[in-house]
Amino acid sequence: MSIENPPEFLEPGAAKPKRRGLSLGSLSILAAVAVLAVILALQLAERNRGRPLSGLAPDFELTLFDGGEVALADYRGQVVLLNFWASWCPPCRDEALDLQALYSDYRESGFTIIGINMLESSPQKALDFIEEFGISYANGEDRQQRVTNLYRVEGPPESYLIDQAGDVRQFYFGSIRYNKLSRAIEALLAEQR
Repeated sequence: MSIENPPEFLEPGAAKPKRRGLSLGSLSILAAVAVLAVILALQLAERNRGRPLSGLAPDFELTLFDGGEVALADYRGQVVLLNFWASWCPPCRDEALDLQALYSDYRESGFTIIGINMLESSPQKALDFIEEFGISYANGEDRQQRVTNLYRVEGPPESYLIDQAGDVRQFYFGSIRYNKLSRAIEALLAEQR
């Protein structure tokens, strides 16, 4: 091949190759369908969620990691935080020291925490987490997800703050910080005085 006779594709007037793939119109339609699907899924999830955000907290019994048993009803008269967690959950790790500090600071005043481990691959991982963060409040494994389903937990961490009468007063999705929760605990403890 010589320069005097260039191939067709190098000639100035040669047709450009056809573009392959989806057109802009097709991409727009796909994007709109995807957005509608996400909106519909979120609406269905919210409608089916039905968390007990007020009223009497559902009672349950849970076997603790130390072999003991705990029932929510046993804590009537105290402010209780139910904390659903997993060792592999980064926000759970973020809140662990704050929760332990809250328990240490308020347990003598009528506050306690019940940790409910969920979606764990092995009990040892949960025990390692408890040891790593020096957690001293009650913790049990919900391997069959009875309590998790009772409270319709979607994923860790989720927490419920329950007053002395057993009513759910606050719901927290995601990690909890000491300052925010301490104000809520103090307000509930003050109601009883």
